[in-house]
Amino acid sequence: MLSAHQARKGFRLPAASDDSFENVIQGGQIMKKRHYKASQAIARGALFTALSTAGLIGATGAWAASFTLTTDADWATGTFTNTNSLPPPATGDGHIRLNDVVLTPFNHIWVALSGRGTAVRINTDHVDANSRVTLAESAAGAGAVYGEYRTAPQGQATNPSRTTVDKNGDVWVTNRDQATGGLGSVAKLAANPTGTTSSGIWNGSNFNVLSWSNAGGADTMGVSGTNPTGTSTASDTANLLYVRTAGTNARTIAIDKNNDVWVGGYGDKEHQLYDGTTGVAKSAVVNLGSNSGYGGLVDGNGVLWSAGWAANSLSRYDPATGIQSDHAVGGGSYGLAVDANGNIFNDGDLWIGNSGSNTVTRLDNDGNLKGHIVVESGPMGISVDSKGKVWATNYNSNSVSRIDPMAGTFGAVDLTIELGAGASPYNYSDMTGTVVSGTTSPSGAWRKVMDGGSGASWQEIFWNEEAEGAIPNTTSLLLEARVSDDMVNWGAYAAYDSGDLLGLTGRYTTSPMAAERFRSRAR
Repeated sequence: MLSAHQARKGFRLPAASDDSFENVIQGGQIMKKRHYKASQAIARGALFTALSTAGLIGATGAWAASFTLTTDADWATGTFTNTNSLPPPATGDGHIRLNDVVLTPFNHIWVALSGRGTAVRINTDHVDANSRVTLAESAAGAGAVYGEYRTAPQGQATNPSRTTVDKNGDVWVTNRDQATGGLGSVAKLAANPTGTTSSGIWNGSNFNVLSWSNAGGADTMGVSGTNPTGTSTASDTANLLYVRTAGTNARTIAIDKNNDVWVGGYGDKEHQLYDGTTGVAKSAVVNLGSNSGYGGLVDGNGVLWSAGWAANSLSRYDPATGIQSDHAVGGGSYGLAVDANGNIFNDGDLWIGNSGSNTVTRLDNDGNLKGHIVVESGPMGISVDSKGKVWATNYNSNSVSRIDPMAGTFGAVDLTIELGAGASPYNYSDMTGTVVSGTTSPSGAWRKVMDGGSGASWQEIFWNEEAEGAIPNTTSLLLEARVSDDMVNWGAYAAYDSGDLLGLTGRYTTSPMAAERFRSRAR
């Protein structure tokens, strides 16, 4: 039986075999909830079990109110993110489980504009009457671009090309021309900037890019003791971090399970791990040799893979053991992708951008051709969004295309967005967060806001620990709660175990339940 302590803060049980992972997560229940104590806690279920809402204690000391989540209908009152309450289990009496195929939870993509030294964030849910967003529409405020942001201080080398989206929807972008002083550079941009930021309005040359003056060279060396963000002169609050990296002409960039970022240089082949929040180096520099530095990812086992373009092998580096090895692939490699079973693919898995023929190829899981979809000129990067639609960045046409896999015979373009002259969108890397959300750290969440009435005192939280509600040993669970009196100003989240006293006061509580699936290491 799972103890309350084990369920807290992502505690991981002993890893099972990959077969067990498949049986439990893809073919079986993750958690089933039953009843909980009538305290106002927050029900936790399926991935494990249900929770009841932490109760309000009345003047008599009895529970004045409680929320218990047990049935499918109960869970349906909340918001699912990469989770569901569908069978299995066959009993259908209420549970929550991770989706078998986990997509990114973010409704935006990040595209590196190599030609302008910037990156844009685009609304993946945008609807256009004629399926094309023109620059005139963007100038009129009817576009799909949220904003355009510099990827380095003015006067510093840029040519951004690779992106990787982290667990918060923020993006890291490499500047492949930077090698001054034997260092490369990367920038971190915020998905939800507050304060002064780009409007995303086309002004005739770009989407309202704000200045990053670098006055007196203040940000040239990036994160340092006196400049903790490396962005001291940036006008746009979306510019979170600027980091000078050991890897020169950086191209390989990948998020790990801890939301930290690996950066590898194509120039010197040096790779290093940086803290995802501070940008400070967290590992020693590792040189992965000639088969590395051009594109990469971190798989579900935490292993870093790095491609080498002209090399005929991929470099594999396991941070847990420090072992590096090369693996023949029969040709030069650019970007990498990974499927739900942990298989590594060169340049893509089922969707492949063909820059020579201006098409995107669709293959089935066995590698059989399903068809070719015509996009605009020079498709370079391919990524999948939160709705399962496929995006291609068209380098030569300065545009991006969205493909609906359900349209036409085997998919069809349903939206094209013009990015303007000189954009040169590159991006054969993760643009949407699909890699970190679906493979590196497959995760989902369920959340609900509960109204306890004015002055509610939220007391306790419980969840079921019956056998059928156990958390699989390849899944971890985190339960949090916070309160508000107006649903606008919220307190900070805090994590809780079953039976914990909350001690929270406020009319509303919101309680996200987050689950992560992980794969046992190869033996």
